[in-house]
Amino acid sequence: MTTSSPDENARDTLYVAVGATATRLQSQILGEQGERAQSQARGILAELRRNAGQPIDRDPLSLEKTLLVLKPTLNENSIGHTDCPSPSETAAFHALTLFALHMQSSSRPLHVRNMSFAGACGRLYAHSESGSLKPRFDALLLARSTRSRLTHTRSMITLLRGAGLGFDYAQFANDLRALDKAEHRPGVLLRWGRDFAMGRYLAAETDQISNSTTVPTSPNS
Repeated sequence: MTTSSPDENARDTLYVAVGATATRLQSQILGEQGERAQSQARGILAELRRNAGQPIDRDPLSLEKTLLVLKPTLNENSIGHTDCPSPSETAAFHALTLFALHMQSSSRPLHVRNMSFAGACGRLYAHSESGSLKPRFDALLLARSTRSRLTHTRSMITLLRGAGLGFDYAQFANDLRALDKAEHRPGVLLRWGRDFAMGRYLAAETDQISNSTTVPTSPNS
């Protein structure tokens, strides 16, 4: 019988906790669970949004707020036991605060299962007329510090919000956790580059198919 390592257990717990929490808050803020739940979710997201893209130690209450909103909670392997937040706690904090920023004033679901963050950015690039979008994404991939990477990520999520494009926050949380480990960072960044390129390609291909199947309207009809 094979057993999972503590690192694997931590990633699995992080994925489930962030995915379920984003799904719940999204359902509530979109009014699917009644006005009371919507009002509560609005307050929670407003609190989380204040720290979007900021270091977790900037606000002494940031970790507490993150852990209180997570349902299910992180397991024993994922929770920190020192004066510093654990990698999973930090990743959950950044994922949920950026999700709160993403959902601001949105009337549609933006936690989208199986759509990667970079893939969504590639779709945005396919439909954008701005020449600065790809350089901005490239700057994210080339960022040399976590702080710089988060700043660029926040900027991209703001653009995705404007276009109404979402992605999978559970996978995003796992990626954020891996990016803080030197041995995993190159692989995640390589995959993000691939997902960006494929996101653009698939979006353009879909548009081409859609345009080719459109029946022209007769001038006399």
